[in-house]
Amino acid sequence: MLVLALALLIVACALYVWVPALLLYWIFPWPVYVLLVGAVGAAVASRRAGWRRWAPLGLASLITVLFVLYTLVFSRLSHGELAVRPGDPFPDFTLQTSTKEAFSPAQLRGQRAALYIFYRGDW
Repeated sequence: MLVLALALLIVACALYVWVPALLLYWIFPWPVYVLLVGAVGAAVASRRAGWRRWAPLGLASLITVLFVLYTLVFSRLSHGELAVRPGDPFPDFTLQTSTKEAFSPAQLRGQRAALYIFYRGDW
């Protein structure tokens, strides 16, 4: 059962890394939650004694609690007053491009449309 618990932990972590790219879930990673709870259940069902039982159980429980806290609390924090709302003018800023040149949204003013893509930085 301990091997099953560790395998479920590894699969859950791998699934969380690859699932956003595959777009298999929307807001909450339910398949990962199920795998993590299954890992804790498999560790609880182990018949080993001593640290060989409690170490995997503690690891599975710790990873499950930290993952749930991360996905339900820390990833959903308020974005504060810096959020741009629909209809607001786009804020001016300057960034360095991949070719080491300076870029500012002001360079695109007067053009018909512009598409800005900001990658989420918390996964």
